[in-house]
Amino acid sequence: MKRVLFLLLIARPLFAIDFHDPRAVVAAAIEKHPALTRLRAEADAAREAIGAAGALPNPMLMAGVQDKQIDLSDDEMMTMYMVGASQRLVRPEKRQSQRRAAELSARAAEKQLDSARAAIERDVLLAWYEVATVDAQLAVIAQVRIMLDAIVAAARVRYEVGSALQADVIRAQLEGSDLEHEIMTLRGTRRTALARLLPLLELPLHTEVPALTMPAEAARIDIGHSTNPRDDHPALALLEAEVARAEEEIRLIELEAKPDVDFEVQYGARRFERDMLSVTARIELPLRRRTNLEPRVREAMLRRDAARARIAEVRRELTQALGEAVVAHDQANEKMKFHDEVLLPQAQLAFESTLAAYETGRTSFDAILATQSDYLRRRLEEHDFLLRHAQAVTNYEALRKGATAGGAMSGSAVATRTRATRGSVATTQAMGSM
Repeated sequence: MKRVLFLLLIARPLFAIDFHDPRAVVAAAIEKHPALTRLRAEADAAREAIGAAGALPNPMLMAGVQDKQIDLSDDEMMTMYMVGASQRLVRPEKRQSQRRAAELSARAAEKQLDSARAAIERDVLLAWYEVATVDAQLAVIAQVRIMLDAIVAAARVRYEVGSALQADVIRAQLEGSDLEHEIMTLRGTRRTALARLLPLLELPLHTEVPALTMPAEAARIDIGHSTNPRDDHPALALLEAEVARAEEEIRLIELEAKPDVDFEVQYGARRFERDMLSVTARIELPLRRRTNLEPRVREAMLRRDAARARIAEVRRELTQALGEAVVAHDQANEKMKFHDEVLLPQAQLAFESTLAAYETGRTSFDAILATQSDYLRRRLEEHDFLLRHAQAVTNYEALRKGATAGGAMSGSAVATRTRATRGSVATTQAMGSM
């Protein structure tokens, strides 16, 4: 019984994620990702630091004996018993600058969290969409396998009646082996995509993920065509906060030329003498400004200038990435429309008519294999184009939300499908030339 309960406790996090809903998967990743947990803690810590920033330091209390003889005997004319208190008085403008610097640090931490959250959402969706695409392509191959079985059956019938060669049956079986090889390649692509997805969910790589289905509305999602990042983009706001933080640091360093004042009050008493009161003030003399302050000011100015330059750099990168996402989105939509309206219906019609002609002996076996390979390629491309569309939408929305450039759209599925299909066609053509 204890073992069953233990297994249920382990399995509970796995069943808590609805893999069929990409938004639920994203929510699970955002909740569990250690980087976001760290950034949340850092943002909370930065907000807590605002309260202490700019506050006066605690006063100091002192008590002691002065001029006590070394043998610990009392000299009533010299021994004095003392109490006192001291306080450092920080200039108001310095305290205000310290608080502003803490507020800017908290703002930078919050914007870093927003940017990381958008980036993780993008990474999860890109991996999820690739898994769903591979699962759809595996389903396509299963359907094409049924068609190939019909081709094999037709070749066998014609061979039995003496109207076809045995080589036709063998070549049809070879085409089936090519499909099995394609399935192996797709499964490898799926494992690669899951190797990116599961760690984002804090799940082991051996976690079983069911077959996923691309949402029906995925092909209908549209994006804006603005290639300019918004003014409050978290990545830009983070750098702007760093610039302002550097400005406050420069101001604080310059204010060190106006030192704080340490104010101290002491009360002393001797047994047979009048009590005494001492009031003192201490101030640091900024005599080494050239060696202590000016290099630090120059350093802070250079960091500020670097942050300003980085703002322009990040803005350019975001503009470029948004433009690439818009172009990829438009291209994917154009290809999907042409593919669905022209290429796929033509490929299906060509296969069906060629199969019927082959069954009646009015076309060659090479023709039926060529149309079958072309139909398979078109069906796989159908899902590749949908994947490209989903990737472009995901990248565009992530960049608009706050992610930085760099989440390049994965082309592994498309490249793998193209290479595999070309290999299948090449095999068919090579066999046909024998």
